[in-house]
Amino acid sequence: MAKIQFKRFDILKELDSLTAGISDSRFVQTRPNAVGEQMKDFLLLRLPQAMRDRGDTYQTTYGQIVIFVRDVNGMENTFRLEQMQKQVMEQFPIVNELFHAKSPVLLASASDGAGFHSLTIQFNITILKSTF
Repeated sequence: MAKIQFKRFDILKELDSLTAGISDSRFVQTRPNAVGEQMKDFLLLRLPQAMRDRGDTYQTTYGQIVIFVRDVNGMENTFRLEQMQKQVMEQFPIVNELFHAKSPVLLASASDGAGFHSLTIQFNITILKSTF
């Protein structure tokens, strides 16, 4: 019986590469503290759910790409959030040798209390074990 592997880091690296043209600032799993140069926008790339092994052929999990855009005059920058949302959604479906990502769902916008509003795009991921 082979050891079970979870390609979490490889998936996050691929998501980072795919979203490089959307924002210069991308972070994995957690966002940084608000220090130094102020960003206008950034992406947070997450795998916040359990990874489940489904036998000999595949694994499943969920991914999230969270879009953060700095508020303008204390208000949500709806235009830029919408623009970035469209750019992220254009990536789907994501199909490569490691995983397939599909069925994106848009979760509600929220203020983070630190001058940004965010949108979360959550999606299904099927990890192909043939690449192990």
